[in-house]
Amino acid sequence: MSNPMKTEINRPTVLIVDDDPTIRLTVGAYLSGENFTVMEAATAREAIELATRHRPQAIILDVVMPDLDGLQVCRQLRECGVQSPILFLSMDGELETRLRGFAYGCDDYLTKPFSLLELGARLQAILRRHAFVPEFEEILVRGDLSIDVIRRRVIRNGKPIDLTPTEFRILLTMARRPGQVFSRDRLLEELQDEEGYLRNVDPHIARLRAKIEPIPSRPIYVQTVWGQGYKFEYVHAPSMPT
Repeated sequence: MSNPMKTEINRPTVLIVDDDPTIRLTVGAYLSGENFTVMEAATAREAIELATRHRPQAIILDVVMPDLDGLQVCRQLRECGVQSPILFLSMDGELETRLRGFAYGCDDYLTKPFSLLELGARLQAILRRHAFVPEFEEILVRGDLSIDVIRRRVIRNGKPIDLTPTEFRILLTMARRPGQVFSRDRLLEELQDEEGYLRNVDPHIARLRAKIEPIPSRPIYVQTVWGQGYKFEYVHAPSMPT
């Protein structure tokens, strides 16, 4: 494992996670030449340690690793609050595997063997998509909602809202990725380490809406995507009935 390097101004840090030293060397050399600072990890556990400590701007992650697979690594990083965009590399190009990767929180998926030019282009694209969210954001502002990630507090229009740990977890998961659709099963996966959660996400959503929505029956934050699940996407509040 290479020593982490200090990030220079306008030089984003990328963590390359692959047990194949040739891939790490080749990709690392190419990205260094493209003005990236490169860190490397040969195992999943090294990757988790580096990513949680240094919060790189992006992670290139092999799916097949000797200790934990990339899907488990991706999930653990998201649970630890690491929101760095993740680009999966894999020999498996099956649709089911790619869909599992996206469900676990990856941002893009590239099948081996791959072109370094395509890898660089995809990496630049996901960095552009994430540029509007501050990398170390501790307070998310979404419409009239302010979500304090560290203190686990939510305020709407200056008034605190009392959420249960489960309700806060659901809100934070979706608010961090506005517009992304989360299936019920995906949200339940996020709640597995929360005490007292129900094996049905709908009651949690209903109670969350009752607390954060101006008109719970006409939600402007937590929206239903019929046949798919839920998403967080702020829309202007409807007019209050007179």
